[in-house]
Amino acid sequence: MLRSFQMIGEGVRLPPFPVPATIALMKLVRFLIPWMLVALIVAAAIYLPDLGPETYQDFDAFFSNERIRQGIAGFEIAIINNGALAFSRAYGFDGERRTLEVDTPLYIGPSSEIITGTMLFQLTNLRKIDLDVPVAKYIPELALIKPRTAGLASIDAPLTLRQLAAHRVAFPEKELPSYDLGTRGLEAGLPDPALFLKSHFPTERYTRSRLSYRLVGAIMEKAVQTRYPELVQSLLTVPLGMYLTTAEPQSLNSIAMGAGSFFGLTFPYRKGVPVAAAASDGMVTCARDLAYLLKFIVSPQPGQKIPGLSGSETPALYQPLYKDGETGFGWRILEQKGGRYIFQGGSIRGYSSRIVIYPERRAAVAILVPQDGILISNFILPALVSGAELIMFKGSSPRLFPMRRALIVAGIVFMIYLGSMVLQTLSSYSWARDLRKYRETSLSQFFVRFAVFRTIAGLAARGLLIVAAPWFASQLAGRSLSYSELISFEPGFASMALTIALLAMLRNVSRLVWLARLHRE
Repeated sequence: MLRSFQMIGEGVRLPPFPVPATIALMKLVRFLIPWMLVALIVAAAIYLPDLGPETYQDFDAFFSNERIRQGIAGFEIAIINNGALAFSRAYGFDGERRTLEVDTPLYIGPSSEIITGTMLFQLTNLRKIDLDVPVAKYIPELALIKPRTAGLASIDAPLTLRQLAAHRVAFPEKELPSYDLGTRGLEAGLPDPALFLKSHFPTERYTRSRLSYRLVGAIMEKAVQTRYPELVQSLLTVPLGMYLTTAEPQSLNSIAMGAGSFFGLTFPYRKGVPVAAAASDGMVTCARDLAYLLKFIVSPQPGQKIPGLSGSETPALYQPLYKDGETGFGWRILEQKGGRYIFQGGSIRGYSSRIVIYPERRAAVAILVPQDGILISNFILPALVSGAELIMFKGSSPRLFPMRRALIVAGIVFMIYLGSMVLQTLSSYSWARDLRKYRETSLSQFFVRFAVFRTIAGLAARGLLIVAAPWFASQLAGRSLSYSELISFEPGFASMALTIALLAMLRNVSRLVWLARLHRE
C-alpha cells in the first residue's frame, strides 16, 4: 500500500475513472431536477384539500367560495329570476383593495353595446334615425369608408347604420383615427370551443370591430344633435332610475379601481376609458342599476315604458338585425342545441363583465368585475354564469375548476423554468466546449452539426414567434392587437411567454458565440 502511495506521489497515473459516464449522468440529473420539482408541485396541487363544498345549492355559497377559488379580487352580481330580483350582492374588493358594494360603479367594457343598442332602438322608434340609410347622411366624411366582408370582398353598396350595429361588415379602421382612441375592449367568447371559434374568427357574414359601436354612438349624436352622455341620461338612466350609470365617470364621486392579473395576483390599473369610447367600451354602471335594465328587458311591468320603448317591444332588442345574423341591438345571439344563447361581455383595461339573458324564463345573470384578463372574460366569467344558471334552473351546481390554484402552479413552474434557462445560459461555455469534443468521428460530426442547426433554428423560430405574436393574437380576437394590449389583457401568460422566448434566444446566442470563439482558437 505504501508503494502505491509512493507511485502516486511520483506521478504514476492510475487507471482512468469513467468520467464521460459520470458527466452524462450528472447532465441527466440536472435536466430532470426541474421537471421533478414541477411534478412535485402539480401533485401537491392535485392532492391538497380544496376549498368549499363539492356541490352548491345557493348563490351566496357559490359566489363567495368561487371568487377565491377562481382568483378574482372581487365582483358584483345581479340575478333576475321569474321576473324578479333573485340575488344581488358584491364580494371582495377593487384594484385599490376598497370593498365593493352592489352600488359601486365600474366600467363594463364591451357590454356597453347593450346600452347603445337599446338607445338605437329607441331613436329608431322615435323616428329620429333610420337604420337603412347610408351613414354618410349623418356624418358625410364616412362616405369615404368602403365596407367589405370579412373575406375582404368589397361591397358596392354604401355603409348603413344597420350594418354597423349588426357587426355585418368590416371596414378600414386605419382610416378612422379620430374614432380609434388607443383604448379598445376585447369581446369575450364562449365556453363551448366550437362557439368560441365561431364568435372570434370572422366569417363572410360575421365580423366584429370595436369601432363599429363608436361610429353608431357618433351617428346617434349627429342625428339628434345631443351628446352621447346626455342621450344616455334622457333615454335610459333617468326613466329607469339608473342614477349611477353614466358615460361620463367624472360626474360620479368615485368608481371602482380596475386591476390586472398576474398568476393569481392583482395590481391596480389607474387609466380610465375616454368618454368618446363610451358607446362601445366605456359605460360605467353597477349591479343595482344593471338589474333595473335587465328586469325591464326580460320582464317589464304591465304598461311600463321609457321614451321610444314600451315593455311589449323589448323582445325586439335581442332579435338579429339580419335574419342570418348573430347580433341584435347590442346583444350577441348564437344558436346552439339547447336554444339561443343571448349574451354580451368582455374586457376593457382593468375591468370585465358578462351579461346573459334567458327571455323565455324571464331571467338574467350579470357579473361585473374590476379586473381584466382573457382568462377571466373568456373562461372564468362564462363558467360562473353557467354555475349560477344551474343553481337557478336545476337547484345545484358542481364546484368549478380551481383556476386560482392552476395559476399559482403555472407561476411556480414558470419561475422554475426561468431559473433553468438562466443556468443554461450561464453554462453556455461548457456546452460549446463539450460540443467541440465530439468532432473525432463522423457520427459525432453529424451530432455537432445537428446541435448547431437546432440552436440556430430555435433562435430564428423564437424571434419569428415574438414578431408574429400580435398577428396570431389578432386572428383569435378578430381584430388587430398591439403588444401593449396583449400584455394588459393577460399580463401573466403574455409576460411569461415573452420572457421565456427572450431568455431562450439569449441562451442560443450565448452558445453560438462561445462555439465561434472556441472554433477560432
